[in-house]
Amino acid sequence: MRRILFTPFLTLSLIVIITLKIYPQNSQKVVCITVDDLPFVTKNYINNDNTGKYITDKLLTAFRKYKVVTLGSVNSGKLIVNDIADSNRIKFLNQWLDSGMTLGNHTFAHKNYNNLFFSEFKYDILDGELYLKDILAQKNLKLKYFRHPHLYRGDTREKADSLQHFLDSLGYIIAPVTIDNSDYVFSWAYEKALSAENDSLAKRIGGDYISYMSDVLDYYENQSIAILGYNIKQILLTHADMLNADYMDNLLKMFSDKGYSFISIEEALKDKCYTECKDEFYKKPGGISWLHRWAYTMGKRGDFYKGEPEVPEYINELIK
Repeated sequence: MRRILFTPFLTLSLIVIITLKIYPQNSQKVVCITVDDLPFVTKNYINNDNTGKYITDKLLTAFRKYKVVTLGSVNSGKLIVNDIADSNRIKFLNQWLDSGMTLGNHTFAHKNYNNLFFSEFKYDILDGELYLKDILAQKNLKLKYFRHPHLYRGDTREKADSLQHFLDSLGYIIAPVTIDNSDYVFSWAYEKALSAENDSLAKRIGGDYISYMSDVLDYYENQSIAILGYNIKQILLTHADMLNADYMDNLLKMFSDKGYSFISIEEALKDKCYTECKDEFYKKPGGISWLHRWAYTMGKRGDFYKGEPEVPEYINELIK
């Protein structure tokens, strides 16, 4: 009887074949665009309703142009100005809904769950429903989606499980992220350049941001294929800031040029990876892509994660 020797190459080939049978190759490239920290967020720029109106109008104009139905995750605490709900900021959220977008709960104050007990953090979730439920109800809509601040799900198994059970009890659907990135770092630098009226620097940052995001897209597309054998229905994380307001059109064009079409969060979550893939073994402090959570659970370590695009050094220097 002839013995079959399972070389590393042969074993890897069998794994790939098995994976492809479980997860058939997806012929289409699709992505859900999500935007966090609504109604808007600034760090180094003017934080007032004029800025909020500019960001809201520019983002929604780009989304309408490319027929994007995005998920906007709301920090309800940002609606409050001088201890009362600001009518203009509520109006911004209504603009999102009137444009056909979906809104989700991103907590009240975007607190770091790793620094809190579950008994404290759960109230930030409940307070995140302030105003948001009523805004949705006025348009006969219900609050369905939850996005974790910092993508932190809990730094211990007990905290992670307590949070998930609580969200389940409230009927929330988790809004995962597969294409994680550092757009917020570019944004801080971009706003700093705008504040200094350094237009040439701001333009350089914007151009490098699109190049960086192009590399990020390629990286996570390849990671998806390496982990699951196909390019999943991806979910991109961005933020409602000045940088994305000015460069969302460029960002969507880049995705489109790479063959991607845009889908809603509801459509993205129909990909079975979001229900069948687990991250039972990732109970660590960091917030990372769901793709990497699944990879960690599958036992992938070390070099597998290499190659993730980095923020240019001059950007990091600018924000110090």
